Amino acid sequence: MSNQSATDIDMIISVDEKYLSQLGKIAENLRSQGLKDIQVLTGVGVITGKGHPDLLSALRQVNGVAAVETAGTVQIAPPGSDVQ
Repeated sequence: MSNQSATDIDMIISVDEKYLSQLGKIAENLRSQGLKDIQVLTGVGVITGKGHPDLLSALRQVNGVAAVETAGTVQIAPPGSDVQ
């Protein structure tokens, strides 16, 4: 069973380039603040995860975090549709 609540949103966290060597530690600090389903994208210095929108402010305060954004959604029309 997933630990994701109905109000959780996808988040994208950019890590300051001075802290790229500490991605694992930053991910653990984000987890301790409540971020779930964490994925560390080492090659681009990004951490993704899910959490309640109320976490955004606390996540932005984690040492080494350059930015926290909510992930958007993209919808592509099916093949053969009038809009392409």
